[in-house]
Amino acid sequence: MTTLPSTFRSSGFALVTSLATALAAALCLSGAAAQDAGYPSKAVRIIVPAAAGSAADIVARLLGERISKASPHPWVIENRPGAGGTIGADAVAKSVADGHALLFTANNFIIAPSLFPTIPYDIYKDFTPIGLVATGQDGIFVNPDLKVKTLAELIALAKRTPGGINYGAPFYGTSSHLIMEMLKRAAGAEFVFIPTSGGPQSFGEAVAGRVPVVIGSVFIGVGMVKTGRLNTLAIVDRKRSAQLPDVPTLSEAGYPALNLPFWFGLYGPAKLPAAIVQKVNRDMLQVLNSADFAETLNGRGFFANPSTPTELETTMRASQPLFAKVISDAGIKPQ
Repeated sequence: MTTLPSTFRSSGFALVTSLATALAAALCLSGAAAQDAGYPSKAVRIIVPAAAGSAADIVARLLGERISKASPHPWVIENRPGAGGTIGADAVAKSVADGHALLFTANNFIIAPSLFPTIPYDIYKDFTPIGLVATGQDGIFVNPDLKVKTLAELIALAKRTPGGINYGAPFYGTSSHLIMEMLKRAAGAEFVFIPTSGGPQSFGEAVAGRVPVVIGSVFIGVGMVKTGRLNTLAIVDRKRSAQLPDVPTLSEAGYPALNLPFWFGLYGPAKLPAAIVQKVNRDMLQVLNSADFAETLNGRGFFANPSTPTELETTMRASQPLFAKVISDAGIKPQ
């Protein structure tokens, strides 16, 4: 059984809240200090190392839009997909540590060091954690032409299909990719990974029938399910999706150890001044703790998961070994 970090909320994971009072006091002081420093003095570039329309892109834009309303300068989303998210992350690692270039990324950020032989940065030494933002739910979707209605039926079909069944996911090293590799090993069935440049592209391939199975964000897939272009077999979470309430979770389908969440965090480059870190965190918490924004996220299949910078780093260090073990056990190599 996989043991998960305890810093997650209602997507099935409970966020640690015991530091709330002390944090609020600290943030008030630090926010004033950052304001005195004149931050931000220009637009803040939020680099998302994923394609436009991806889950990370959607959440980053929702957050950026809300923070921009209360800021003298906007948050501008800049998509830099490629190389498992390392291109965008490297751009932030090499940016000036003044808070005007930040990284918004899913947890493939902590997976990359275990997946690639080398990457041009150290995820702990070259970045400053600012805070967790949200968690999301993946689903396993199939083209209706595959004529399977349950995960058990899909696994049975894969077992009797020479060479297995192709599945799509957004590039190598995402939690989506690793969950399917874990399922393959747990079920003793062959699934062949067909990487794409992002979640929307994976779903497009599944709708077209070129890749009959896709694992990816419920937010992206739900519209295709409701219009009959895809069917959903399972939700990757410990609770069902509000958007697809009739679909069982992987736990209900017999695979509770595969319920690894995907989460989003915000980072700055190394040596980002503490006053700026805390100012950005405070502004982010204001948005994430608002009921209307939480409702907006929930309506898209995401869950607000505000945290301190320390909690983000704790989550990184707790989660990374879990994914590293999956990569090692499955012998996954980037292609």
